[in-house]
Amino acid sequence: MAAIRIPAGVTIRAAVAARRARLAVALPAAVLLVASAGSTACDSGARYPVQVAYTPPGPYATTTGTVTAAAGTVIYDLFYPASYPSLGFKSPIVTWGNGTGGTPAQVSTLLRHLASYGFTVIASTLANAGSGREIAAAARYLVAQDSAAGSVFRHHLDVHEVAAVGVSQGAGGAVRAATGNPALITTVLTFSLPNTFWVRPNPDCPTRADCMPDPAALTQPVFFLSTHGIFDAIIASPATERSYYHSTTVHAALGIVLYSDGKRADHNSIANTASGGNPGGELGYATAWLEYQLRGDATAAGAFTGTRPELVSNTNWPGSATK
Repeated sequence: MAAIRIPAGVTIRAAVAARRARLAVALPAAVLLVASAGSTACDSGARYPVQVAYTPPGPYATTTGTVTAAAGTVIYDLFYPASYPSLGFKSPIVTWGNGTGGTPAQVSTLLRHLASYGFTVIASTLANAGSGREIAAAARYLVAQDSAAGSVFRHHLDVHEVAAVGVSQGAGGAVRAATGNPALITTVLTFSLPNTFWVRPNPDCPTRADCMPDPAALTQPVFFLSTHGIFDAIIASPATERSYYHSTTVHAALGIVLYSDGKRADHNSIANTASGGNPGGELGYATAWLEYQLRGDATAAGAFTGTRPELVSNTNWPGSATK
């Protein structure tokens, strides 16, 4: 398999994914998924059309790759559209932060899903991403690639639309990447942002303060997504997420899900099923938030705006809110 060489000792190795999903074909499966999510029969396409529309894979074939440092260490995993010309638009950037001890491979269902909607996803391989430095650095890497000679990303990226996204410690890192880089990051999406009680020094954060997120300092729109699960009750409880939500002065959404893929949603739900997760029920609104924020999608916006946002009315998401 050929490797594409770029400057500064970095290599991208591309491997085209073998799947191409079409939204129209996938919709029936999405309806079944939502109906089996543990909520009532009224979780239907008619009542929650935004969730149903963005839960199945998007219309674009995807590819994956890695970015390696000069020494050969993989520093970023990449998930992106296989054919940029087929998009008809410049691809927004999504930069991802892992939870403690996690890897991008463990959340590849989510990351591939986003790529299938036309987003270019770059995920730091760092297992402690709470500082946000690597999350921001990954976004800056892709911004530079948009103008780099010979890059597969050259002139295909929307460098003005960048989302910082992460789970658990990586969710804190996403917030820190955004508050520290307001000219770079345009929106934030967090999965189970932990209570600050759990912030501890680690290899990426010499002191506790180096990993401490401050959602109240955000100047970008933010979607806090969490669960009513047992582990989240301890780590990232609905009360914690609600406190973060109310602390912000920006356009914000709070989503707290009960069931996903027919199972109780919890702290690890966004992980792949092989990694112990059950991500299907969280994909719809997460994707819709990015479609709304990064591409101005009016359909997706319906989940978060208007007199009765769909997220707030969804009975499988009790306690959710928007402002």
